[in-house]
Order: sequence, then structure tokens, then C-alpha cells
Amino acid sequence: MTMANTHAARAPLLNMSARARDHILVTLWFASTFKQFPYDELILYPVALYFAWAFVNDFTEIFPLLRRSIILFALPMWWLLSAAWGDETALILKSGAQSVLTMIICYCAVLRLDRRQIIVSMLISAGIFGILSFVSDGSGGIAARGVFSSKNAMGAAMVILWIAGLCILLDRQFWRPLRLAAVALLAISARMVVVSNSATAQLLAIGVTGVILLIGVLGAKGLGHPRVVLTACVTLSAICLTAAYITSTRDIDPVASLLASFGKDTSLTGRTDLWDYATAEIARHPWLGVGEGGFWTPLEWDSDARRIFTDYHKNFYSTFSFHNSYLEVAVHLGLIGLGITLIKTAWIFSKVLKAALCDPALPKVFFLAIALSTLARSTTESGLMAPFSLMTMVTIMGALFAIKDHLAPMQIAGPDSGPDR
Repeated sequence: MTMANTHAARAPLLNMSARARDHILVTLWFASTFKQFPYDELILYPVALYFAWAFVNDFTEIFPLLRRSIILFALPMWWLLSAAWGDETALILKSGAQSVLTMIICYCAVLRLDRRQIIVSMLISAGIFGILSFVSDGSGGIAARGVFSSKNAMGAAMVILWIAGLCILLDRQFWRPLRLAAVALLAISARMVVVSNSATAQLLAIGVTGVILLIGVLGAKGLGHPRVVLTACVTLSAICLTAAYITSTRDIDPVASLLASFGKDTSLTGRTDLWDYATAEIARHPWLGVGEGGFWTPLEWDSDARRIFTDYHKNFYSTFSFHNSYLEVAVHLGLIGLGITLIKTAWIFSKVLKAALCDPALPKVFFLAIALSTLARSTTESGLMAPFSLMTMVTIMGALFAIKDHLAPMQIAGPDSGPDR
């Protein structure tokens, strides 16, 4: 079947182009995975089924992109292989299949959409939950985390909203009413990041703002432009001088003081104790791990998981993690799985970074900001390579867009595709 016939087979539905339809479905997926809510499977399952079908139906068009990024499937394949030695075979096969589907959705999203459409989808998805959280914000208690399960989850979500809103506001290629809406959503995200009192979220918001302004705005004049160099030097000098003055005139521990300002101690609210448990488990099963679900078994009386759930006052039927993506992978998929994860992560980040530095357009800087946030959170959260992890999916899409940029325009996408810039 030729490419023209392939597109004819996917004829526009209700006078809607294939590109517009995919944009709507990607937005629905983002909104449904941004935060779990009752009956979200009524959206997720049909959309996932569509993307699985679309991947097979459009495989000829996707293949040029796939063969240049086959490394993305290395971890899902190892994940599925772990069913041969893991105890929770059904869970391993289910989560492994979800990991494969995660990759498939990324390819389908990149096939016809451009970077700006992904940013708009993120703004809409994050904006919905940002507004809901803002409305629920009150004097404290559950309102301190909005509609999310924890303040850290809300903080991370609002950082995503901040990144999308700031990139849309600064990019004149976006529709003016959308840029005005971004201003309002930026105010909401800033408010909710502060309310969350999440150290990670607040520091990330500051960091990614610097990245977007330095590379996306000043970098548009060329990273070697005198104004860029001067701004970077002045900023770094101010930071270093301030830090030198504080440390030389006051008897304080900067790290401990910073953590204390967010209500945390040097154990990162018990995270370091969890990491000790993970290290001990890795030593017992170093190469292959215990398989997905093989460690978190608190219903077994003699398991370390039961002791952790008890010590951290968790219900035995709740979900928990080591709060570190790399330790989580090493425990369940072994050091081999960790090695694959590190190689895959380095490959993804290198593609996104190179794309943004070689052409510092704001849509490309958006994906760099998301990638940096994802990497930063991976040291204190466990969702880096989890199935359907939204920030990871967007980062992978950024890497795939970087590959797509170097393919012939008609080699990977059909007539519905358009430029990013």
C-alpha cells in the first residue's frame, strides 16, 4: 500500500484531518494520565487501542523513525524477559506490555504532530488540573496539595504547567488568545508551586525558567552572542559571590539550611533509609533483580517491604517506592536493567539537548526543560521509566522529534504534517 493509499484508508472523520484527530487524542491521553481520576479507564483504554492500531496501520511511515531509535525498546524487552525469573509473572507481563505501549504512543504522537501541538496539549492538560487545584486551595490540609494525592505530585504537575505556559507566552508563533491564557495559567502555576512547599518543585521552577530564558530567548541571538555571554557571566558571578559571602560570614550548613526551609532534614524525609534497603536488596539479587512487583510484598510477614510499610506508616495495600528511579530499576530489573536504563536515558537526553543547542527555538527548549526536570526528579522519585509516565513520554517525544528533523519531510509523515518553527 502506498503512502497516499495509507492516508486514504485513514480518511478524515467528520471533516477532521488525521492530524487534528491525533492532536485531540494525544491531548485526551495527556489529560487522562496527568492525574488518575474515577473511570479514567473509559478514556485511556479506547485511546490506547486506537494508538496500538495506528502504530500497525502506519508502520511503513513510522519505520524510518523506528529504526533510528530502536534503543527505546531495549528496556521494555528486558522488562518482559524478567517474567522468566520474577515471582509476579502476570504483573510483569502486564506492566511490560504497558511499557511497550508507552513507546508506541510516543511514536504515533510524533508521526503527524509537531512540537508546538505537544506544548498546547500539555498546557491544556496541566491547565485543567491547575485550575481545579487553585479552586480547592484554602487554609491548609488537603488543600495544600490541591486535587493531587500529595504536595510533591502537585508541585511536579505545576512545574509542567509553568514550563508549557512560559514557552507559549514567549513564542510569538502561538495564537495571541492562547498566549493570553498562558499568562493566567502561569499565575496559577506560580501560586500552586509556592503552596505545595515542595523543595523540588520550587527549585525546578527557578532552574527551568533560567534555561528557557537563557537558551530560548537569549540563545535565539546565538549562544555566542555577547549579550548571552554577559548575562550568563553576571548571573553566575552574582550566585558565586552571594554563596561565598554567606558561607564565609555565617556558621551554617547551606544544604541543611535549604532543606530545613522546606521542612526537610538531611535524610530527605526518610529517603536515605529507603535507599539503604534498596542497596541491600540489590546486593542479594545483583544482575537480574527480583522482577516487577517482586520486592513490594508487605503482606509477607518476613519481607523487608512489610518492615518499610510499618516504619513509614503506610497501609499494606497502598503503593510505595524507593523514591529513586535508578534504585527502583536496579532492585526489580537488576544491574543489567539499570545499565540499559542509563544508556537509554543518556541517548534520549543527548538528542533533546543537541536539538535545543543547535537550534534554540522555544519549542525545542520546551523539551529540554522537560528533560531536565525529569532527570532532576529521577533522583528523588521512581517514575522515570514507569509505564505511562507523562514527563518521560514527553521527553522521549522530544528525542523522536530531533530524529524526525533529519528525515526527509515526506519520508516520515504525510500531507497533514507541518513545520515546528
